[in-house]
Amino acid sequence: MPEAARYSPQSPDQLPTPMAGIRIFLLGLIATALITFHSCVDPFTPSLDTREKSLIVEGQISDDPGPYEVKLSLTEPYLSQNINLPVENATVKVTDDQGNTFPFPHTNRGIYRSDSLTFRAQAGRTYTLIVQFGNDREYRSQPELLRAAPGIDTAFTRFVETTDLNGVVTYSFDVFAVTTDPAASTDFYRWDWAHYAEASYCQTTVLTVGESRVRFNYPCCGPCWDIERPRGRVDLTADTYINGNRFEKFITNIPYDSKSDYFMAIDQYNIPSSTHQFWKIVNLQVSNTGGIFDVPPATIPSNIYNVRDSSELVLGVFTVAGHKRGSFYLKRNYAPVNPYQTTETEASTGTPCVTCANNFFRTSRKPEGW
Repeated sequence: MPEAARYSPQSPDQLPTPMAGIRIFLLGLIATALITFHSCVDPFTPSLDTREKSLIVEGQISDDPGPYEVKLSLTEPYLSQNINLPVENATVKVTDDQGNTFPFPHTNRGIYRSDSLTFRAQAGRTYTLIVQFGNDREYRSQPELLRAAPGIDTAFTRFVETTDLNGVVTYSFDVFAVTTDPAASTDFYRWDWAHYAEASYCQTTVLTVGESRVRFNYPCCGPCWDIERPRGRVDLTADTYINGNRFEKFITNIPYDSKSDYFMAIDQYNIPSSTHQFWKIVNLQVSNTGGIFDVPPATIPSNIYNVRDSSELVLGVFTVAGHKRGSFYLKRNYAPVNPYQTTETEASTGTPCVTCANNFFRTSRKPEGW
């Protein structure tokens, strides 16, 4: 079976952190009922308590180099048109099982960031998040052990031919990562990936020229890469049936639009069972289709609690994770048919050049292993 043409060991500080794209907006699941009878019975409209604000915590530390981030916000009341309120006056810190304390000063809009020179989490250590704000509000995460993630041995593609109900045949490739699970521990994994391709241009503008509309593509002023990332479900695996064995993990399906190699960075996280359970329930909630056999809505369990009131609802999760990343050139030149070709929309080249943006979908930093 064809495998990756090249493998580069992970270098997490060279690529954008995948978690930067994950933003948790968990406002709870509230069911309302409106019963109207066309008789003497008056309509019933339930009253909703719109005063309560719940704390939302979004954060992760790993054995990658820092800095690490924790984002704090408060939910807006139900039916409010406003976005969540950032918490900007809190004291945030992480402690370990050796009695060390690492502060996370506030930067902006509820984001608290550690000092990368003084704090790098280590496998084998146990970490706890502490958040304090207001007169007497203190929150803690459950102490979580940071387990090292096994490395990704390799990655490869499998050619896929699919025929739909109308008889239309399409071609693509399934991507698999291969890793070996440690036998001495119970492990839970989260997977992520990003595809990098050199950007053809850095900005597009459509202008009216006479009676025609003309598209102008403005070139990049320097090296620039477009980034494609997954959306939707969080990809999870538990080692219940694979403990201690080498296994293949399906990552994603990629298009067959070229015979050239397809560059991809694959991230493998070893996460605590509490984080695995959190994301597992999130997946079940977001995939509900309204059918009678769907999983009933439920409060998503957080590993964070109010020290003085354990019954208070806290949203989000603080993750302590081991991380490994692999960079791969995936083969697409062995398929028995030719790739499909997309037709580029006619465009003119604009001037001057445009600086490459550095964000979730584009970077000027050369990907590790490129």
